[in-house]
Amino acid sequence: MHSRRWFLIIFLVYLLGFFAHALYLKKTVYGDGVFYYSWLRSLVVDHNINFTNEYEYFHINQPMTATGLLANKYAIGPALFWAAPFLVTHTVVGGTGYELPYQLHVGATSVFFALFGLALLYRLLRQFFKEIPALFTTLTIAFATNLFFYGSLDTVNSHALSFFAATLYLTFLVQKKRNWVAIGLSLGLLGIIRTQDLLYAVLLVPFAVHRGLFLFIIGLFVGFLPQIISWQALYGTFWASPYITGGESFNLLRPHVLSVLFSTKSGLFLYAPILLLGTIGLFFWKNKLRQWVLAVIILELFVVSTWSTWWQGASYGGRMFVSSLPLFAFGIAWVFEWLSRRGWNQRMFIFTLIAPLALLNVLLMIRFLLIT
Repeated sequence: MHSRRWFLIIFLVYLLGFFAHALYLKKTVYGDGVFYYSWLRSLVVDHNINFTNEYEYFHINQPMTATGLLANKYAIGPALFWAAPFLVTHTVVGGTGYELPYQLHVGATSVFFALFGLALLYRLLRQFFKEIPALFTTLTIAFATNLFFYGSLDTVNSHALSFFAATLYLTFLVQKKRNWVAIGLSLGLLGIIRTQDLLYAVLLVPFAVHRGLFLFIIGLFVGFLPQIISWQALYGTFWASPYITGGESFNLLRPHVLSVLFSTKSGLFLYAPILLLGTIGLFFWKNKLRQWVLAVIILELFVVSTWSTWWQGASYGGRMFVSSLPLFAFGIAWVFEWLSRRGWNQRMFIFTLIAPLALLNVLLMIRFLLIT
């Protein structure tokens, strides 16, 4: 099986989707991306975190914090991932930071991180599964889940980056000779993209982290330090809960689990049925990671389902779970390997599972774009 050919197809489809969508809209920054982009532009162009001019440009209002600055509850991580290409564009273009070349370069950067994450995912799966299950699982994640949407269309956001960071963390974690600094650093990076993803720390349990605990903590502290500094500068405290202080809440006694999974608004399994199959596969996967992978997924589900905005805003297919896709991939790969042992060939996988699920995903994406 020529994996390079398939990755070239993914690369071309993602880039084509990105540029077609961006050039049609004549922008890549909108929705939550406005807040992530405000971090970036304010730091690089204005050299401060006073978002007054950014918010005026994007026509949004935010309350003032204890420091006298306008609030930004969104994490600083994406801005750090985008800083280098933005700075290059700023050096060449010399504009205000809002022009389309800036937005295209930033959005394309997220596309490349999504693609890099998929390449890492394939290599990760090859450590546990044969080539065909690993490759076809990667294709399924690329085209039959909401990574396709957030990795190629709505890219000025946190989700493509969190997918990459989660896969990077898992890659370091399963190595035979573990670099505990790298493991801690990658978990910290995951946390400064979306704080909820610090739940990935649960996966450390079966790996005797005590042997490298000090090095892990150093890496974690360094990786998460930018978020701590930004909270202190913006909110006046080293540990902030900007979602809660901004008026949102978590009702731990009334989780909307079924709605999060099956709601027509953004139900995870409704929009990506392959993830339900992957969940089933996880229960049969014989590996010491299995119970801890399931634990992280359940904890992520609990956090999202208890949130006052459990439908995750203008979300395509449960966007808060994009970072969990590498975990579901283990279960999907197990199912594909099980089918391989029962005589399924490459054409059967493509025409019976991957192509129909990818087509369903594309149709749902078109429907979502027309509605929103």
